[in-house]
Amino acid sequence: MENKGNNEIIGEKKKVKKSILKNFYPEYTFEKVEDIPLELLHKEGIKLVLMDMDNTLIDCKGNYSKDLRKWIKNAKAKGIKFYILSNSFSEKTVKRISKELGVQYFYKASKPSRKGFRKVCDNFPEINKCEILMIGDQLFTDIWGGNRFGIRTLLVKRINKKEVIVSKIKRPVERIILNHYYKKEENVEKCKV
Repeated sequence: MENKGNNEIIGEKKKVKKSILKNFYPEYTFEKVEDIPLELLHKEGIKLVLMDMDNTLIDCKGNYSKDLRKWIKNAKAKGIKFYILSNSFSEKTVKRISKELGVQYFYKASKPSRKGFRKVCDNFPEINKCEILMIGDQLFTDIWGGNRFGIRTLLVKRINKKEVIVSKIKRPVERIILNHYYKKEENVEKCKV
């Protein structure tokens, strides 16, 4: 076995760390869903948008903005399909939001598992993975899940600070990953947050 110098081992560890972090990097970031230019979706050839629900579309009281409804309506007029992909166990809330926004839904999605992504995408065999975008507010569920499934990802800021305890625990680690993401020169142009 070849004897490696200490500097070579440290260099290898840094490469592994950087490659692991990329699993959690979104392709784009925006302040909120309504800020995403429809021209960007058109330019990128997006035909199906999967959206997280809690803290991405709605606040902790189940409210969403009028601008969100308008944004979805305008995107649908351009032929883009939408699907709520939520980890929520409350079908009642997901169903209500889905109905009000005029989109389909899948709850108990178990993101970052590929299961929910696969189930939804099986409904659209005519759409290729490169034509699908996942929008969410969490790196460890929405973005990692979308990246694992091989689709494009877009991170938005969470709507409000009130969250379930599991999400609160993950946020400090997410901040570390995002700091690395924002330092990368090639990501600066894609960041609108």
